[in-house]
Amino acid sequence: MIMSGRVQAHIEEMFTDLNIGTIDAITKKQVAQFAMLLHEGLNKLRLTGEKSLEGIIWKQIYDSLKILEVTALEPGLKIVDLGSGGGLPGLPLKICRPSIELFLMDANRKKAAFLSDVINELNLEKACVLCGRAEEYGQGSGYREQYDLVLSKAVAEMAVLVELALPLLRKGGRALFYKGPKGKGEAREAVKALSACGGVLEAEWTYELKDGEQRLLYNIRKTRATPLKYPRRAGVPARRPLK
Repeated sequence: MIMSGRVQAHIEEMFTDLNIGTIDAITKKQVAQFAMLLHEGLNKLRLTGEKSLEGIIWKQIYDSLKILEVTALEPGLKIVDLGSGGGLPGLPLKICRPSIELFLMDANRKKAAFLSDVINELNLEKACVLCGRAEEYGQGSGYREQYDLVLSKAVAEMAVLVELALPLLRKGGRALFYKGPKGKGEAREAVKALSACGGVLEAEWTYELKDGEQRLLYNIRKTRATPLKYPRRAGVPARRPLK
């Protein structure tokens, strides 16, 4: 894949703007390749709302990586990207922190196939795709309470995400939810879901994208085992959120 000078310039500027430590040239090239693969994928699938390469870099990849300014992803962490879609936020984080173990979860078979292709194209190790619904994986013996961190970006309201994410987490694990300005209201409405599923809201971070757009990041800690009745069967959390 040939990387244009325009893409390379945007990637260099993005990493200069981010305060996440030194990023080597090979990693920057992989991030650029991912941006182009995601852009190409838009011709076949609706992988993200951004249609331009600049938008993908500055509104999707930049946003995905911004969390590294406020929280570390330690080597060996088992991380689930819930409703991964085009691989956001999981794949940019995996490229920049290759020692994490990443599981990209999406119920859409075409999107799951795209994610598998990207993993192969970028030669990413310790990264795989889980094709299916979180409600089903959350009740699966090989997946329930097996992960250190669950990530979610642009998937569902927080009360729904809590029920989907916490059953996957081990006790002491955490979830990071990317949210827009409506996140504050969603956090207030998620109190019942957090109590029911064994979690507490530990921290809230605010930041801005390059264009000034406001973003929120919520850190939720799992403090006790999630009752076996959660998550409820497929589709129920979204239809009847725990509020």
